Amino acid sequence: MAKKSEKGKNEARASTAPKAAAGTILIVALSIGIFLAADALFPFRGLGDRREVMELMQSFFTITTILSSAMFLVSVYLLYIYLKDYLELRSGFTLGILLAVASFLLFSITSNPILHMVFGIFGKEGIFSIIPMIFATLSLIILAWVSSR
Repeated sequence: MAKKSEKGKNEARASTAPKAAAGTILIVALSIGIFLAADALFPFRGLGDRREVMELMQSFFTITTILSSAMFLVSVYLLYIYLKDYLELRSGFTLGILLAVASFLLFSITSNPILHMVFGIFGKEGIFSIIPMIFATLSLIILAWVSSR
């Protein structure tokens, strides 16, 4: 009976793999299409004068600060949820998700432009411009590892 159950699971996995691959290709193609459409609708028109550049940078600063702050708050909430679940379940899967959320929390902190401004030139062009990408990559590696188990 156990062999039959395993066989059914393997057949189900085999039938969903092509669908998942097609869905993945579709999502990637749509993502690239959205980027290209946005580029076509809002083409780069040069930097213009200094005042225009400063207004644009101020807008980016504000938007990035709001997004990284929102990501921080969501990460703290998820950290609480998954830590509570891990303390109850002691599951390796939950621990992996917990580590990924912790990494996203660190990403939200290090991608906040206020932190970059506080640390001066090292924040703008130095190590703080790379650290958020390290944490995002680490989160994705953890999620891939947990999902493959």
